[in-house]
Amino acid sequence: MKSFPAEEMDAVASRFPGRIGVCIKDLNTGLFYEYNADEPLPTASVVKVSIMIELFRQAHEGVISLDDRYRMRDDISGHGTGTLSIMHDNPELTLRDYSRLMMGVSDNMATDMIVLLLTPESINATMDSMGYHNTRACMPLGVWHYLMRGIVETPSRELDAAIRSGEIDDGPGDKNLPFASDLRNNVASARDLVDIMEKIHAGEMISAEASAQMIEMMTVPKNANRIRQYLKPEIETARKTGGSGRIKADTGIVYLPTGPMFVAGLSTSDQPEDQVQGMEAVGLITRMAYETVSPESVLDVE
Repeated sequence: MKSFPAEEMDAVASRFPGRIGVCIKDLNTGLFYEYNADEPLPTASVVKVSIMIELFRQAHEGVISLDDRYRMRDDISGHGTGTLSIMHDNPELTLRDYSRLMMGVSDNMATDMIVLLLTPESINATMDSMGYHNTRACMPLGVWHYLMRGIVETPSRELDAAIRSGEIDDGPGDKNLPFASDLRNNVASARDLVDIMEKIHAGEMISAEASAQMIEMMTVPKNANRIRQYLKPEIETARKTGGSGRIKADTGIVYLPTGPMFVAGLSTSDQPEDQVQGMEAVGLITRMAYETVSPESVLDVE
């Protein structure tokens, strides 16, 4: 019977200059790989997976409706990824569309609209109730990005502009927390994420209907990096990437011809200027897993 080349995979992970956690499970063969899979590691935008789950939980229980419409708030930072930051007027969208923007194009403003409605406390309580004790969404993305510069003021468009113009310099906050393996940070473990992806695939996350909608939202990203770095373009995935500076993360379902594989890789480099090594490490490790069960799915590399 085939097995993952664990020693080679471990060697890639051990060479990474920082903290890295990886977990991989192949549904068809039952093959399993883990490396530091239980450490809560910074997620960047992978935190949006837990936010999406709580959104669908509250909708399933009738607390909210995904068709409810909300106008974009003024106290949400326009910093980071997405499309809403380029709009001059505050749009009014359904929660379903905010979630589509959050998962499809990783829109941070859409994310923070949802976080402020649901509350971090509710998101984290749901993660705990599901057994995901190393997964936390403790702060909106605007607050998280501000804290990287030590700025602790409430986000706003005016403050965004002052930061961009240089009127406001770094603040007194804990700049290390956004990069820390700390349950006060936005973190997840690779094992938690793989279990989440397996439950979503099985239709067991909240409900079969909710799981199917989550998958639909996660099939949008196609960028060829991290867990897709060595996959052929025709291989479908449902995933959520995350990255901010030296943090690089990815998790998802990879639909190999042999069946689905559930993967998660989170990395934080010790080198502040490093933008590459985490993506490469996650890419190489997942490539070895794909090659083991479905070599025809992997790109030829010189």
